[in-house]
Amino acid sequence: MLPEDAPPEVRERAQDVLESVMQKVSRVLNERTANEEGDAALSRKLSDPTDFDLEDPELLLRPDDNILLRRDSRCIIMDAFELGREFPEVEIDPRLVFDNPTIEQLSQAIVDLPKTQRTKSVESASTAQPGVTLTSVPFTQLTTFTGEVAPCAYHPAGDASRYMRSRDGMESVLIPGGQARIGDDTSCPSARENEGPSHMVELSTFLMDIEPVSLGAYARFLNSAKPNQDQLFDWCLLPAEDARCAHLPLTLGEDGWQVKMGVPPNWPMILVSWYGANAYALWAHGQDWRNYRSAASAHFLPTEAQWEYAARGQETLQFPWGDEDATPDLLNVCWDASTYDSKGNVTAHVATPLEELPLVGVNVLMGVSPFGLRGMAGNVWQWCRDTYHTNFYMCTEASLKDAWNAEEEEGALKSERGGSWVGPAALARSSYRRGRHPEAKGRCLGFRCCAPAHFVDAL
Repeated sequence: MLPEDAPPEVRERAQDVLESVMQKVSRVLNERTANEEGDAALSRKLSDPTDFDLEDPELLLRPDDNILLRRDSRCIIMDAFELGREFPEVEIDPRLVFDNPTIEQLSQAIVDLPKTQRTKSVESASTAQPGVTLTSVPFTQLTTFTGEVAPCAYHPAGDASRYMRSRDGMESVLIPGGQARIGDDTSCPSARENEGPSHMVELSTFLMDIEPVSLGAYARFLNSAKPNQDQLFDWCLLPAEDARCAHLPLTLGEDGWQVKMGVPPNWPMILVSWYGANAYALWAHGQDWRNYRSAASAHFLPTEAQWEYAARGQETLQFPWGDEDATPDLLNVCWDASTYDSKGNVTAHVATPLEELPLVGVNVLMGVSPFGLRGMAGNVWQWCRDTYHTNFYMCTEASLKDAWNAEEEEGALKSERGGSWVGPAALARSSYRRGRHPEAKGRCLGFRCCAPAHFVDAL
């Protein structure tokens, strides 16, 4: 926005720029709305940008109309992609549309966006790796709840293997099926007995979230699902006497659940149980989230085999990037060995303010796998679908097609993968595995979703 004392000629030039942007924004949104509503005549008319009139009475969306009342979440996600093509000098994601719901407001927001920078409301800065330059990509997960959510569908997102999930804006990667070697019982000196014997598993093609689910996306889920108090305590709340309450990242305000002030909404969701992760994964795929205590009815958290294959590909590499040693620019873990306890976890940060925890945003390029997935090592542990047993790899079931430990025993441990900011790099190896109780919540524990390939078969 211009300062109040800006010279008249500067104001005039700024107004010309804004009107030019409004012309483009209005044409894109009106053409897409006409296509969606089957108005072929108007669509043909709007396809010619040289003959567009912002004041045309036939337009379906006027400059001051609320876009959210006419366009559902799925449409808005695709609108953002089209606007990104129209304005290649800036990076536009769906949040910008939700936060600026009229053509006038959206146009002004686009004018105000610095080049090659997305919405200003998401911070990618972090105290995790002082002195290390972090590179981010646009954050696309939806964080604003408008009273309804789109049906679950996956839409192409540019690259042939990438898709956008309409319900929460998550970008997902189609991981090709094939034979994958799972586990490690060979050369790594830090490999544990529960990582062997290594074995081949045939995996079907599946979708995997490109990054962990964020704080902002989880708050939006809570506002949509409206869980009761018992469910909230199952998922993401703690008893008042628990000292970790100071690090709970979400709070309930007058407008519903939201990320706490000063905390980046693009941080990964933390202090979430397996139950809370499974509930979100079911909801994100249009399933009944009230079945969150079982992994048998639906498959939307990755199995250990899927997770490991997605992390390092078909080769038995130590890390997503290969066998090279981990470095602070590749991996967000605790690099100060003096802080580790006997289990390899860091004991510091108990009194650290929430906003200063050494986390990085889910859209930061760290722990990147051969398939382009972010956060597949370090930052936060990630829940898996499987019931965890130390000796599962010795069982015949571990080598079956699309193998996973399907035992449904009340209170049995669930698997977690990936390492985190509270442990050393050795725990972030792709084959490292361990388990926790499904009700457990940790400041270093999050999740991502996956889905069977048939979710994109109709495309």
